[in-house]
Amino acid sequence: METEPGPAWGWILAYGVLVVLIGSLALGNPLATGLATGFLLGVMLLTYGLVALISGLSSLSKRGRWIEALLGLLGVAAGGFVLFAPFAGALSLVWAIGFWLFVAGILELVSAIKGSHDRGWRFALGLLDIVLGGFLLFSGPASSLVFLAGIVGISFLLRGVFLIILALGLRRLSRSL
Repeated sequence: METEPGPAWGWILAYGVLVVLIGSLALGNPLATGLATGFLLGVMLLTYGLVALISGLSSLSKRGRWIEALLGLLGVAAGGFVLFAPFAGALSLVWAIGFWLFVAGILELVSAIKGSHDRGWRFALGLLDIVLGGFLLFSGPASSLVFLAGIVGISFLLRGVFLIILALGLRRLSRSL
């Protein structure tokens, strides 16, 4: 069932412009971006912890009740810590991503050495992941937050540009019908 684009393109355009503005703000104010990221991480951990704790303590869960309750307590504690210190939460997220990239890069290099296809790409991506992960792991807190803000800002900018192009395409399509 096909529908004509109609006036929906205007909402998509407005959404795209809003996303571009958010991306610009993220790039322009890395401390606020780090604070917002830390706050969101804290809310997610706290929510997860409460749900896991309720699950572990409820009669709905028969197996693994103690592990759910312990994970719930850990989530509540971590979420509370991050909400009271959102910059520390943002930094821990940056360091976790850095560790993941570093390990993924090493595994990619091993795969490039042992594999028989796509060696060049795997080797290049492995080196890139190691460099980015190392930067996140060993840079200072301010540099890490700026890098996080850059990633978030660029992601929002590109997503917003895509939405704007989509909206203008829908507008052109609706006028041609």
